[in-house]
Amino acid sequence: MEALIDLFWSKYDELQQAIEREDETMTAALDRELDPLMLAILGTAAGDAASIQLQFRFALDLLNEEADDRSCVRRNAHLLQTLVERYLGPAVAKAVPDAAVDADEAEDTSLIDAAIANGLLDDALLNRLSDRILVVAPGYRILYSNDTNARRLDIAREELIGRHLGEFVGLHRFRNEYAPNLDRCFAGENTSVTYADEVDGETVVMRCRMSPFTRSSTLIGALVVIRETADRRRRRSAA
Repeated sequence: MEALIDLFWSKYDELQQAIEREDETMTAALDRELDPLMLAILGTAAGDAASIQLQFRFALDLLNEEADDRSCVRRNAHLLQTLVERYLGPAVAKAVPDAAVDADEAEDTSLIDAAIANGLLDDALLNRLSDRILVVAPGYRILYSNDTNARRLDIAREELIGRHLGEFVGLHRFRNEYAPNLDRCFAGENTSVTYADEVDGETVVMRCRMSPFTRSSTLIGALVVIRETADRRRRRSAA
């Protein structure tokens, strides 16, 4: 796997040089070589944690390398989504009564723990929670979003995959609050951020819990749980 990845990046560097020289013949030839290499790296299910981590790392590095090209971002986000579905999707969804996902019950993290057991994402259950759920990879790009988060952002779930978290929380808040806590989370800590934000003209308190998300002892990213509540301070003041 490592040899294939090294070969890919070597050919990729040659491709960039050919593009700079405006060598169309070499560019076309190298471009044809890269697709089979990419398929060899990402096209099959890895059987060990180290190879899985290499596949995720490769897909994320490619996404970051081509982040300025929207067409490449869409393609690379699709590759990431394929990896997430392959490795993080459970074989069988759990049957959970509707009452169990009531907003008051969602405060208890046991439901979320059940939905991410053994490093697997129970998408069906996560989509029924009122909390906004994301998985953010090192590099701060979104690997997974539940329906609740996508509805809040008014963006299709598939369009969120691969996008930088800073696009949605604001660069100032990202740099000063999210990024430092995510870095601690990637290092193995459970962290949290609480702040007030304006949503549809109302002040809403955002409570964001972050925890390391791993599969077979391999860090995939940070599980981010965002719970929105009304600003009670403003309510008491108004009363």
